Amino acid sequence: MKSPIRIALTVLVTCVLVPTSLVNAEGTDTTTPDTTASTTVPEIVSTTVPAPTTTTSTLPRVSNPQRGKASIGFTRIVLDEQRVYVYNHRKRLIATLPASTGVDDQTPVGTFKVFSQSAQAFYTPNPNERMRWMTRFTKGREGGNIGFHGIPYKVTKTGEIPFPTPLGVAPSSHGCIRMRVADAKWLFHNMKIGTVVSVVRSRG
Repeated sequence: MKSPIRIALTVLVTCVLVPTSLVNAEGTDTTTPDTTASTTVPEIVSTTVPAPTTTTSTLPRVSNPQRGKASIGFTRIVLDEQRVYVYNHRKRLIATLPASTGVDDQTPVGTFKVFSQSAQAFYTPNPNERMRWMTRFTKGREGGNIGFHGIPYKVTKTGEIPFPTPLGVAPSSHGCIRMRVADAKWLFHNMKIGTVVSVVRSRG
């Protein structure tokens, strides 16, 4: 016959469970309106975006948002991975960043060079659609600039509403490389005019 103490311990151990919804809180970046401030773009993690067709076990893990100075030699964008690989001048990988590229193959494939930068930019057909930390490296099908930038947002009377963006999962842009705002800012401050940007469909 089990003692009362042993029975009580068994009940206590079996009742302490971690809710499964909290075990894996990582997902893809998307955003929601922020009506409290108009100077920052909020980034909220969401797990509602469909999983990528390529299994995550085959993709390199992304880096945390970068900080500080870096000596960027060149970057490589791999479209079927939705990743930006950043290398120093010694060809050493220093960052792996999640991205969302152009839908319908609107991000040109090839080797380019950074030619201009703007801390603040806007989408030409609609000036209320804006993006921060733009680093341009080529032109799109219709002649518009293509580059790296933070998640775009719409300016409204109630504040900035960032566009839902499945970073690291699927394309969603008009051709540009959407990134976490912190990553776009880091590239902006560490990529010089003339830095090489390579865009490939796959690493194979």
